[in-house]
Amino acid sequence: MTTDQLAPTGTTVSLVDVPPAARALTRTSPDLYLHERWLRVEQDAHPNASVHAWAVNDEGAAYAPAYRFDAGDNPWAASRLDLFLAANAGLETGHDVLPAYLLGGRRPGHSEILCDAPAPHRRQLLTRVVGAAVEAAAAAGAATLAALYCDSDDEDLAAAFRAHDGVRLPSPGLNVLHLPGTGFDDWLAALPRRRRTNVTAEQRKLADAGVTFELRPLVPDDLDEILPLELDQYEKYGHHYHRTEARALHEAYLRHLGEDALLVRAHRDGRLVGFASIVRHGRTAYIRQGGFDAAACAGVPVYFGTVFHQPIAWAYRVGVDTIDLSISADDTKQHRRAATRPRDAWVVPLTEEAARALRR
Repeated sequence: MTTDQLAPTGTTVSLVDVPPAARALTRTSPDLYLHERWLRVEQDAHPNASVHAWAVNDEGAAYAPAYRFDAGDNPWAASRLDLFLAANAGLETGHDVLPAYLLGGRRPGHSEILCDAPAPHRRQLLTRVVGAAVEAAAAAGAATLAALYCDSDDEDLAAAFRAHDGVRLPSPGLNVLHLPGTGFDDWLAALPRRRRTNVTAEQRKLADAGVTFELRPLVPDDLDEILPLELDQYEKYGHHYHRTEARALHEAYLRHLGEDALLVRAHRDGRLVGFASIVRHGRTAYIRQGGFDAAACAGVPVYFGTVFHQPIAWAYRVGVDTIDLSISADDTKQHRRAATRPRDAWVVPLTEEAARALRR
């Protein structure tokens, strides 16, 4: 029997009970959404059941959280499995795949198992983490365990899910912008000539329309202003998001992220007409929520100023060199030099009904 086969493995409902070697991974995670401080955000903002799965041996450790989603939860197609499968895989499963536990994170574009073991041992540790999560989810009465945004090039992770009868399904890609050079003009110069002209025209239109911007840390008084814009933005694209959950997430930013939770605010005629939230994590910035007043922004490229121009200029000023632009609107983001990283969804059916639903 190998050392890998003897690897201690388990799950717990509390991060503090994760073995030190596995928990240490969350303190140095390069991915915001698996870092200890973001795990505290999730704990505060989403009180649903969650488990923490881990495996440890002499070669290293592996860790991932798993978050529960039920039929009565926020009807958000980026995270609730039944709606995700309908939107991205053409599967009308109904509630046969719920409850579901999402392994490796619940944020669009990001599903990962942290692991510090070298290549020969990484696959075994990942497989044990998936297995531990499968057992915990089944014991909790779940119909599925899923990871919705796995790196398509991660063969170790794919093998871990295959070992537990996982089904591979389509998923939206993750858009990431790596900033060239040392300033905004370097990013602009790296664009194709026609796109460069478009950006310059956008900046001119914003100035002519009297749109002004500020980028600063989020403060409590912002919430009542930005939430209506955020929820209207979701509705515009056919999404539904509970107001209480949206507010709880911003409040958790304030408690746990400090000045790394920032806001771009766009003003016109003395009032807020758009915003984008940013979370800084080392040299990477994550563009998070956003919202815009459609009437006040009509004919003016407020979206581009808020989501691209201002964050990019700020990033150069503060030493950020990578901007995570999440999923969707791939063409728009690629036109501004973002690369779309392919993603796969993996779903492990835990009931006969779920298995049949995934074969429809």
